[in-house]
Amino acid sequence: MKIAKRLLIAFFLLVALFLGAAIAIPYFFKDELVTMAREEANKTVNAEVDFSDVSLSLLRSFPDFSLRIDSFSVIGKDAFEGVPLAKGAYAALTLDLMSVIRSSEPVALKSIHLEQPELNIIVLKNGTANYDITLPSDAPADTTSATGDYSNLVIQLASYSITNGSLLYDDHSLDTYLEIEGLNHSGSGNFTIDVYDLDTHTDIAGLTVAQSGITYLNSAKAELDAIFNIDSPNSKYTLKDNQLTVNALQLNADGFVQLDGDNINMELAFNSPQNEFRHLLSLIPNAYIEGYEDVDVTGKFTLEGNVSGAYNGTTETYPAFAISTSVSDGRVKYPDLPLSIDNINTRANVNSPSSDFNDLVVDVPRFSMTLGDNPFEASFRLRTPISDPDLQASANGRIDLAALSQAFPVEGVEEMAGLIIADLNIDTRLSVIEREDYEQVNMNGDLQVQGLKYAATGLPTVQIQDAAMAFSPQFVDLRNFKAQLGKSDLQASGRIDNLLAYFSPEKTMTGQLKVRSDYFDIGEWMPESEETAVNGVPDTTSATTTGEIFDRFDFQLDAQAREIVYDSYTIKNALAVGDIRPNILRVTDIGAQIGESDFTGRGVITGIFDYLFEDGILGGDLQLNSNRLNLNEFMPESETTNNETATEESYGVIPIPPNIDMEMMATIGHLTYTNIDLKNVRGHLVIADEAIILDNVRANGLGGELAMSGSYETTNPEEPGFSFKYDLSGLQFQDAFSTFNTFEQLAPIGKYIKGRFNSTLILDGKLGQDLYPKLSTLNAEGFLQTMDAVLQQFKPLQSIGNKLQVQELKENISIKNTKNWFEINNGTLELKTYDAKIAGINMKIGGTYSVTDLMNLDIKAQIPRDKMSQNALGAAANSGLKLLESQASKLGLNIGQSEFINVGIDLKGAIEDPKIGVKLLGLDGESGEDKGLVDQAKDQVRDQVNQQVEESKKAAEAAAKKAADSLRNLAKQEAEKAAEDLKDQAKETLKDKLGEQLDSTTQKKVDDVLDKVGGDATDKIKDNLDKFNPFKKRNNSGGGGGR
Repeated sequence: MKIAKRLLIAFFLLVALFLGAAIAIPYFFKDELVTMAREEANKTVNAEVDFSDVSLSLLRSFPDFSLRIDSFSVIGKDAFEGVPLAKGAYAALTLDLMSVIRSSEPVALKSIHLEQPELNIIVLKNGTANYDITLPSDAPADTTSATGDYSNLVIQLASYSITNGSLLYDDHSLDTYLEIEGLNHSGSGNFTIDVYDLDTHTDIAGLTVAQSGITYLNSAKAELDAIFNIDSPNSKYTLKDNQLTVNALQLNADGFVQLDGDNINMELAFNSPQNEFRHLLSLIPNAYIEGYEDVDVTGKFTLEGNVSGAYNGTTETYPAFAISTSVSDGRVKYPDLPLSIDNINTRANVNSPSSDFNDLVVDVPRFSMTLGDNPFEASFRLRTPISDPDLQASANGRIDLAALSQAFPVEGVEEMAGLIIADLNIDTRLSVIEREDYEQVNMNGDLQVQGLKYAATGLPTVQIQDAAMAFSPQFVDLRNFKAQLGKSDLQASGRIDNLLAYFSPEKTMTGQLKVRSDYFDIGEWMPESEETAVNGVPDTTSATTTGEIFDRFDFQLDAQAREIVYDSYTIKNALAVGDIRPNILRVTDIGAQIGESDFTGRGVITGIFDYLFEDGILGGDLQLNSNRLNLNEFMPESETTNNETATEESYGVIPIPPNIDMEMMATIGHLTYTNIDLKNVRGHLVIADEAIILDNVRANGLGGELAMSGSYETTNPEEPGFSFKYDLSGLQFQDAFSTFNTFEQLAPIGKYIKGRFNSTLILDGKLGQDLYPKLSTLNAEGFLQTMDAVLQQFKPLQSIGNKLQVQELKENISIKNTKNWFEINNGTLELKTYDAKIAGINMKIGGTYSVTDLMNLDIKAQIPRDKMSQNALGAAANSGLKLLESQASKLGLNIGQSEFINVGIDLKGAIEDPKIGVKLLGLDGESGEDKGLVDQAKDQVRDQVNQQVEESKKAAEAAAKKAADSLRNLAKQEAEKAAEDLKDQAKETLKDKLGEQLDSTTQKKVDDVLDKVGGDATDKIKDNLDKFNPFKKRNNSGGGGGR
């Protein structure tokens, strides 16, 4: 008993130890496995691999190790940024336990299960695929991750499974669409050996297949049981026992597919073991409905086909293929519909014997049916479709669309009526038509549509009162087309010269088309809400594809519409006459009226189809003319901002569409933009890179002439940018001040000036949502010249006049021919020092002005004494000059008083409340704080007198030494006389010079400033104005115009 008891205790201890290990081991290795999973996935792919959590267990799959990854996802990068390649609820992996524990061994993967996986495969028009996420071999490895090496991973699968998955394959390069919903799949086999059998089972709740806009399967149900022989060393996959069921049709297949480098070799054949027409009918979209087993279908069918050869997308090599089907004595009667379709007989063969599609033959020698009381027969045979389409076709009979809707279920169609009547025969080749050998062309008959009405869910009702096509050897004549498309009417006529070109991808269909409409509502045919593509990736959420748009035509176009409605715009009297191709529209006459605006033009528009359907570039070169263009009609309204009162009209940002590269030469009689009215506008306009670029645009307005170049860009619609160069000539100050809000904010002095001015400036910055410039972002540099201007009631000058008791500064002041160089940096105006003569006073003016800091100006004035003789400053100056006169008299000189006084003026604060500071300056116009005016005058006089006296003495002494002894006395007398003359001359010279001292010194500096025109700073501005190039902004962040 003791031994049994001990054994029992030992057993329980062993079980407890095992359970503890089973619980503890996953936690010991969880961090290592999580690191391995994340980093092994991300370091080798150009995608973002992520998951929400990882759980580990020994109990779920003992004696193996279970790893579960929850909410996994693989998100694309670059062209597919944000587009999911794969995601799922969770992925469960079974790993060999010992391979995980032993770091020296590769980790062995034994099974995989995917719960609710979604796989999205997208191929763009240019062939770029979102599944191509493997990094190139020369890409640097991720060295920021773990220190361990987890690259050794071996696959030893015994089974795998998928529950409730989905697959989307949208290939725009091949115009192919495949969607699988409700996918349940499982497979098992011995993956550890080179050659093995893979046993699979697949259920699909919904299978949709479409090619070139034709839907072949629509949400069909499918089931596949198949065994594949896998030859791993040779990459060969052979079908063994299999059966595919699609809706009610069963198919068997045999053969193999083998990967051989870039080639995919295949030998496949398929057929249906069934022969009842009801099974084939179930494949037709809308035919396989709920309760299909109750549909009365009789008749026989056959279906078989094969594919043989190699496929290579790089070399465009394709396998040969053949498909053959037939239906005899078919009849269909749906239990809930009153009519049946009877006498269905057809035979169709498609044979492509080589990789050259020019060898393709499509042969439908017979198709017939009876719908109600109307029989219909047709045949079709096409050969050499690439090089020279050879067509034999016929159609005879009528199809009553109302009867069709009563015999066949049409999903989503609310009403269908009308007659299609055919009686035509075609037997010819395209080359015969092109060489105009019409005697060899057999093409005759008519195709008519009468009283057609088609109302589908979500679309406007289409009604075609009448349409007819007459076939002749020369052309197909489209005549008498009259339709009502919702609220829109349309009439058309024309001709097709070479109808058979439709079948050849290397040929272009030509003809003529005349279109008329009294009213057309474009918005009625636009989707109510469009899915936004991610980085240009087409929306793939739809279960159908629109197919490739026919883009091989060249038609002479004559189109007119009395009224076209699009969004909030009403376009009247629209016309377009010219030549239209898919990507080129050459117009000899185009025109329209929108509100007050009108335009006419001619030129070329390129890339139309690429822009509409392939996200391509819309280009063009147009000549536009307009008598009246009111841009305000095209500008959205914006909310009132702090810069506007509630009664002011505000405009919103006009976004420039991407993918446009168009040039225009425009001539506009009257242009209105916000509150600006311009006449005789002419210039070069470029739309590119989400910007409008103006080059050498000229106009009349604001009382003068304007020329401008620059750009307005909306790459960031929240903060549009602009950059402009203006040349303004003879503009009225008051008109410019009241028109340009920027002028009002940065140069409020304009409010007080009447007269004209010239200006050249460069201005750039950012705009708000109301198109008002953000003042803190403004930068500008330029030149302003007044002409016959008058400054009226200007408070800062009046305050200076009061301070200095200069009456002329208190009155209206003429400011003719002033020249001002300025810069604006981040909203602050910097006025370069310039010379001006205001009320007879020479001034140097410079400083800054901003909306926040207001005025900060420095003025140096040379004031005539007679203008300020009555004020304290003038008295101080007189006193100083009297002292100079006293000092000069000791040298025997008699100087007069100066005519001018130099004054420094600090002007700060707001224009309506200026702050004035005044100080006396020295002779040179600089501050006299260290040496006053009197001391400077005394020193200068003393130095010059001493210099002249010394020169006189030296001259006398030199003359005396040269005299002979006999003439010594005479020479002495002459020397003294010469010295006296020189002394008198020096006195007169200094007297004249000292009397003019202040005036000439200041005048010299004025001359120097005028010669330099502002010095280095203004030279830089001149250089920038000369070098301004509006086109350099096309690839930068600049843009175009403010107010």
